[in-house]
Amino acid sequence: MPVVNLRVDKLLKLLKREISLEELSEYLALLGLSVEERQDNILRVEYNPNRPDFSSVYGVARALQGFLGIRTGLPRYRPSKPRVKMYVDASVKDIRPFIGCAVVRGLRLDEDDLQELIAMQEDLHWIIGRNRKKMAIGLHDFSALTPPFTYRAVKPDEVRFTPLKDYRRMTPAEVLAKNEIGRKYSWLVASLQRIPVLVDARGEVFSMPPVVNAALTELTPGVRDVFIDVTGTEKERVSQALNILASALADAGGKVEQVSVLYKEGRWLTPDMRPYKMQLDVTMASALTGLELTPTAAARLLRRMRMDVAVKGRSLTVTYPAYRVDILHPADLVEEISIAYGYNKMEPIKPASNTYGRYLYTSEFYEKICEVMVGLGFSEVYNLLLTNEKTHYEIVLMDEERHVMLANPATGEYTMLRTSLIPSLLSNLAMNKDNLYPQRIFELGDVVLPDEGVPEKAVRRKRLAAATAHADAGYTEIKSVLDELFKQLGKTPAYSPISKKTFIEGRCASVIVDGVSVGVAGEIAPQVLENLGLAMPAAVFEIRIEELAPKP
Repeated sequence: MPVVNLRVDKLLKLLKREISLEELSEYLALLGLSVEERQDNILRVEYNPNRPDFSSVYGVARALQGFLGIRTGLPRYRPSKPRVKMYVDASVKDIRPFIGCAVVRGLRLDEDDLQELIAMQEDLHWIIGRNRKKMAIGLHDFSALTPPFTYRAVKPDEVRFTPLKDYRRMTPAEVLAKNEIGRKYSWLVASLQRIPVLVDARGEVFSMPPVVNAALTELTPGVRDVFIDVTGTEKERVSQALNILASALADAGGKVEQVSVLYKEGRWLTPDMRPYKMQLDVTMASALTGLELTPTAAARLLRRMRMDVAVKGRSLTVTYPAYRVDILHPADLVEEISIAYGYNKMEPIKPASNTYGRYLYTSEFYEKICEVMVGLGFSEVYNLLLTNEKTHYEIVLMDEERHVMLANPATGEYTMLRTSLIPSLLSNLAMNKDNLYPQRIFELGDVVLPDEGVPEKAVRRKRLAAATAHADAGYTEIKSVLDELFKQLGKTPAYSPISKKTFIEGRCASVIVDGVSVGVAGEIAPQVLENLGLAMPAAVFEIRIEELAPKP
């Protein structure tokens, strides 16, 4: 969960009210924030990622003002007309096509303010930007720049500039290889033949999004005018981040000025801080909350959550600010009503009927399976569904099959959903190769397989897999374990030799029950052991256990 450090004196100044720390902590909790730590003048507060506007003291103060009745209704933000232009070159279209900008004038930012601003920037990078992949923010000292600006893509050795935390002028390629920040985020652009940059009218590069800004525009205490650029692959995320930042800086005393972003296709004025509207049926709100709400009462509660409301019968037209990126459905407005009313004031209602649950038949069956495996001397392990192609296929020499890929993986470590438990168990053995032997482990877990016959295009299937590793581990041992397991299940297995690169030729078999192949068992090939760094022989089995479960 993200954390924001709130300076208590600054928060109380924004609220224009004296509140004790105990009362303040309680109010924050009612808004859904959790005070994790108190240190002198600082409250370390954890907030939900669905409220990125809480990433600054200004966003928290804004919400508290309404909640406490200090200032209710919609905050009004009216950016002045643009005086600065940002030209968007066609070269960025297939790389990072969207950019939103703003100029905020008349600020008075000290060292603490700058630290808070940078912390807010990094939180937004994580929450909205997916670690800068979807969206990245640049904050610049506007006085160091000469408009108009151009957003374009260049070759890795085409231009030179001095990046932050450095003193040398470098090409983009050198920044990615030599600069501290450049190395950290090089994975975002390393595969590109052209790298996006922002250039002012003098030809000075002042940013290389989404990696690093130039030292030229570094923010320092006393800065008055700030230029914001937000680049990304999705226009909506760019707009969301820019609106949250602009709102916070406006509350800090700055005057927000739009920038004219000029594409070949047309002009986009940013930031667009116009509020949004949504209809809410009070009857639905009453049903979901269990409260007897009148339209007037519901409207009053929504105004405490910094929204404007027009009442017509039992229908409300709710106007909410552009920085509230979490409002997606009327149910979200019902949640706002509940927060304003107070969950602690709601009376719980006992269920009309008293019933008792019981285990599913499959749960009882799986519990029996685990008891048998533990009785056979195996320890249970749990592994993630997420993995990557190298770990799942290449290292263990498994034939690659159709699998579910992640559309937007956060890291290269997790790019797909596993289709077998065997690679996970072998990875467990590799991570514990320095521990005592023998090692015997099992997992009763899920795999995910593509299936065009269901709406989700994928299905979860239960598998049982076990691995043994020690000086005498082999096919004979793992087969004897399977034989005993099936004996406990009242089944008689058969084994048919098969050939798989993961296993030693002649020491691998298909496991057959009632004439149907339900899995595989075998002794791990030396090449796989070498790939994993295992010095001991190992053997494994994997069976489709849900196919063996008794029917209800």
